[in-house]
Amino acid sequence: MSNRFKGVVLAATFGWLSGCHAAHPSRQQIDSVNQLIQDRTTLSWDVGKLTNHASASAPEPVDELTLREATERALARNLSLVASTENLSIAHAQLVAAGLIANPTLGQSSGLLFPFSSHMYPSVDGNITQVLNSIFTQPARVSIGKLEELQANIDMASQAYLLAQQVDSKYQEMVGLRRRRRLAERIADLYARAVQAAEARRKVGILTTPELNRAKLSYQDARRQVAHLTTQYARAAREMNWLMGYSTEPKWHLPQSVVDDSPPISTLPESMELQKAATQFRLDLIRADLDRKLGEKGIALAKLGLIPQITVGAEVARDSQHNVVGGPMLIGVTLPIFDPGLVSLDLAYAQQRKAEKTYAALNGQVGQDVRTALDNWRIAADDVTFYRESLIPQQEQNVRLMETSFRLGNDDLDTLLNVYQNYVSQLQAFEDALQAYHDSTVALQQVVGLTWDKIARPPAQTQPTTQSATLQPAESRPAATQVMPLPGPLTSRQATTQPQTTDGRP
Repeated sequence: MSNRFKGVVLAATFGWLSGCHAAHPSRQQIDSVNQLIQDRTTLSWDVGKLTNHASASAPEPVDELTLREATERALARNLSLVASTENLSIAHAQLVAAGLIANPTLGQSSGLLFPFSSHMYPSVDGNITQVLNSIFTQPARVSIGKLEELQANIDMASQAYLLAQQVDSKYQEMVGLRRRRRLAERIADLYARAVQAAEARRKVGILTTPELNRAKLSYQDARRQVAHLTTQYARAAREMNWLMGYSTEPKWHLPQSVVDDSPPISTLPESMELQKAATQFRLDLIRADLDRKLGEKGIALAKLGLIPQITVGAEVARDSQHNVVGGPMLIGVTLPIFDPGLVSLDLAYAQQRKAEKTYAALNGQVGQDVRTALDNWRIAADDVTFYRESLIPQQEQNVRLMETSFRLGNDDLDTLLNVYQNYVSQLQAFEDALQAYHDSTVALQQVVGLTWDKIARPPAQTQPTTQSATLQPAESRPAATQVMPLPGPLTSRQATTQPQTTDGRP
């Protein structure tokens, strides 16, 4: 093999490697996605493990499952999230492709079309041509590719953040179902005692059969509610298992302390401070801002498209007498008669105007979303406080007084059952208020773009890496999170003796 041929092979190999080495996301991409999540949560998530399938063989959790463990497993194994990591590879490959220049064209003619000399030597000519427009537009295409790669990073981080919120919501739903089932079991015991008392009075003729049947029906309905809540919890547990990437039956259970603990209600920054934080941390708003920049780059690229296609090249020829001649070819210029590029420029301007208007609309919507979510959270928190501090203690006192009056014979069974029914409806409404509080908490986290511990954290510890941000609390409140302990869901006097937590986590 001649040295000249070896040089051609090496040059071609180098060009192929430099232009096609885009099989995996870059380390910079992975670090960017990880930082987007770490700025908004307290999770130490590494998207690189998803691309390498490092957590695919992780065993299924057993025993107790905490919220943090469930979130980390979902972020490491969720099948939809793993599939989305390929978007990072695609965006990186598109960026590499945007930096490439159009390949030159090599042409050659043999002597079949030319006369042979007496020595039978054919005449040969060869030429090489190159389009220059790809060189002119390469910087603009690379800039657009970088912005699109950053958008792919934001989309990946957004999906991971929403998955974490979905796990949080599902976990709180399971906690609520456990509490509801425990409440239903307590109500069933309550009606069981009423049935026993009714049967005893029925034997001595004090109570009528319809009253006894009503007590039995109430007891059967309470047992039916227990069965329904058990099925609902099993369904929610399977859904949580699937979020974590497991299709088998759950082998884990919730910690009893999570079901028994009284969720605190922490103070929050004022609405304006949350709106400022949302404009700095909402990933969809950051992505919309990148659309604006993409519109500007698209206009610049469209303007470069107004330049007619220019082709330059060189040609070398050898005749039958072994005479070699060569020189530059004439420059080829495409005549922009039918497609001068003005339509593409107008389209780029229209897309840029649309991106500006979309960003303005979303920027205003962010503030509206925060105000609505904050109002819903305050209403839910006020309902929980009212039920725990006022309504449930009063209902429990009414039940105790009525049970005493029923035992003394001052009231009949029908009156006792009415008091029980009213108490049960209030307990169920209280559990609904608790679930609404948790749902409003997750909704507030989504519209602000921060998890709860990040929202309630002092402002010096909450700043995004991609943009400058300061989350200030209200002037009348200290920087540290204030937590108001609330009574428990079933017995308010017992709940007030529980230790107070200060992490602000509902």
